[in-house]
Amino acid sequence: MRTRTLALVLVLVCAFSSVPTVPASAQSARPFSLPFNTPPGPSTWFLGQQYGNTSGAYNLGKYWYAAGQGLHFGIDFSAPCGTPVVALADGVVDYADNLSFGSAPHNLIISHGDLGYTVLYGHLLTRPTVVRGQPVKHGEVVAQSGDPDETCTSRPHLHLEVRSMDYRTAYNPAPLIDADWAMLSSMGHFDSNNFVKDLNAPNRWQTIDSQPEVHFGGRILNSFDDSWPVRSRFQPPSATLPLFLATPVTESSPLTMTRLTQPGCCSWAWWSPDGESVQMWDGLEGQRAAVYTVRLDGSTDGQPDQQGFKQMSPDGRFVLYWNNGRVSVTQRFDGATSQIVTGSAWPRFSPGSQRLLWQRLPADSIPGSPPPLTEIWISNVDGSGRTLLMTQSGGSVTWLDEDRLLLSRRPQNSLTTSLIVYTISTGEQKPLIDLKSMRGLSVGPSGRLLLFYLAFQDDPNANGMYVMDTFGNPPSKLPFFGSVRWRDSLSVVYIPYGLNQPMQFRLYDLGAQTDRPLTDPQSQRVSVANDDWSVAPNGQAVMWWSADDYALWTLRLSQPSVMENGRPADADSRG
Repeated sequence: MRTRTLALVLVLVCAFSSVPTVPASAQSARPFSLPFNTPPGPSTWFLGQQYGNTSGAYNLGKYWYAAGQGLHFGIDFSAPCGTPVVALADGVVDYADNLSFGSAPHNLIISHGDLGYTVLYGHLLTRPTVVRGQPVKHGEVVAQSGDPDETCTSRPHLHLEVRSMDYRTAYNPAPLIDADWAMLSSMGHFDSNNFVKDLNAPNRWQTIDSQPEVHFGGRILNSFDDSWPVRSRFQPPSATLPLFLATPVTESSPLTMTRLTQPGCCSWAWWSPDGESVQMWDGLEGQRAAVYTVRLDGSTDGQPDQQGFKQMSPDGRFVLYWNNGRVSVTQRFDGATSQIVTGSAWPRFSPGSQRLLWQRLPADSIPGSPPPLTEIWISNVDGSGRTLLMTQSGGSVTWLDEDRLLLSRRPQNSLTTSLIVYTISTGEQKPLIDLKSMRGLSVGPSGRLLLFYLAFQDDPNANGMYVMDTFGNPPSKLPFFGSVRWRDSLSVVYIPYGLNQPMQFRLYDLGAQTDRPLTDPQSQRVSVANDDWSVAPNGQAVMWWSADDYALWTLRLSQPSVMENGRPADADSRG
């Protein structure tokens, strides 16, 4: 079985050997720089959405990107309104405010004839002061970033496109811009930063540098019959794990790095419930993918699973299946199966495996438009006691514990998110906190602590990473900033954010307030693609998809231990 899996992976590597063509003048170098003259960070700007086959394009392409083959035909950078935008290279102004190119309310197009490209800067705050035919220099301020909704409190960002000289083709800007895209991709993204999988070609268009050209007016490229993840309106709430403490990392801990797969395989991998193996979608192009399991020692585990869409309860007693909106829960020990009526939504087990929670959206949630009414439902694990708890305008919900939910709400055209604790037994809604420009919200195991970060605050000193409890105490600012994952109920693993520095994994203990490295940048190179990494549900290992070779790697932190509530994880196929 192992031979078959590795052979299959080697075949799939061929999918990465075909890179879209670019003009010959640009093939030997990256001729452009980033569109800002300041480094990225919570006080300046972030990478918001990549180019190509993004989750945003898959979910919203029919509304926004139909003319561009359904793909996101530029790169989005989150930035407060008024952020100076600079020329990517020497060039000549071609158009200012030609809205036949879209990207309202204002746009700018600069021609780089010697390179064979034009560059569009979109969603600008005001009409550019430069005029057609005016030369501009590399790094010269040419515009200010704005908001497509013209509020500066809705979706402020810069949309950047690189097109052919006749404007009919859009190219992927990433291979043309000199930047550390792995680091840029680790923070700030609007939604999931991964690319959507076509399960009939699961390794196609999964990297930032393998995205296809867009030929305007061409056929839609991402109308997948079977995708992963499923469309956003059907996705489950985020997982909340039971209370547990992982085995401490000590000086004698292994901290060994291991490559699990051959290059090219596989994005969107996830952990098995025991944290001792990794699962992933894989398969030959043209045939529906299956779920393969590889143990941390490199061996394969059983036959590939053709069912795919399933989720195990935290205590290991139940398996939930989702198949094109049909939901069932099976008891693993006696095989009894219950059908769950959810209106096509995907439920999530409670931390104690007693209940299911789901949110039902009657329509797509389109940024910049009034959000649809979101129905929040619960039931017992067998589907009995099915109850509509409430409706709210947009927002999200996740478990805190068996009797509490965390509600998130953000009004239209507002940068402020409200967090509310909902008590199931009483129906009480208790406001927790209102936060401007809050991102990266994550609930810790047991639901007692939250992590999030603040960006673009009026007081720059307020920007940063925070932890707070769910009982009303004020948040505390943490001494680090970066991409972060929970290791257990009181500690997190993170990747420090910042250009001109190598990636590394670090461990922060929230109780002891101690920080230690897990990898040595001088001897253990880490480069994570698309912020695609996770900590094992038992806290004993880290897994990531490498931006160097697009293979799956793991870092063993310590040996497994028995954890509270038996099973350590609400493991599922979302990663």
